[in-house]
Amino acid sequence: MCFSATASFTVSLVLLPAAIYCIKKTASINRAYRLFALMPLFFAVQQFSEGLVWLALGTGYGAGDGTIIRLTALGFVFFSHLFWLTWVSLSCYAAEISTLKRKIYLFLIALGAAHGLSMFVPLLVHADWLSVEVLGHSIKYHVTLLHDDYVPIIGMNILYAMFTLVPLLLASDRYINIFGTVIIVALAVTNLYFDHVFISVWCFFAAILSFYIFIVIFLKTKNAET
Repeated sequence: MCFSATASFTVSLVLLPAAIYCIKKTASINRAYRLFALMPLFFAVQQFSEGLVWLALGTGYGAGDGTIIRLTALGFVFFSHLFWLTWVSLSCYAAEISTLKRKIYLFLIALGAAHGLSMFVPLLVHADWLSVEVLGHSIKYHVTLLHDDYVPIIGMNILYAMFTLVPLLLASDRYINIFGTVIIVALAVTNLYFDHVFISVWCFFAAILSFYIFIVIFLKTKNAET
């Protein structure tokens, strides 16, 4: 499978009209899904930022410029290492009807934000803690974390899953459960075939799968109108 600036920009472009539809419909009909409606938009922004990373690493504007490479990479990693760790639980919280689960989501939101900040903020201070390279047909993000010397990689993976996957599976809404399930499938495929470039490829697949949110909101809108 070949990934490229074209692939990232295409996914970003395709997600935009879906995002606009979702935002418009949830504003008037499905308000519980208003934060989920923004996911395709944020994935579009993330994929656009990775398209810029491709250009900076290749022959596009600023190619080979270390500052531009770093800034574009930070844009991508902001989403992968901080934003999604908070937004997924926040979106589930907004759509949840169970009082107990809403309390659990509040805990996950706070913990996810703290964990995400502990990973991302040091990258702003230590320029050498983040580097990128093209490996095969994908981008490899080399990220140094504060926890590297204390928490094994399996522990970090469990934490990441707790903030990005568990909230989806915990939700009372079956549509959200299904979204979590397909994201897990994407994770498994990525881990099996693209473990050497895991961050980039899993986010790419997740961005494509976020189109599912458009389908859900479309169906809920049709049901509300009938």
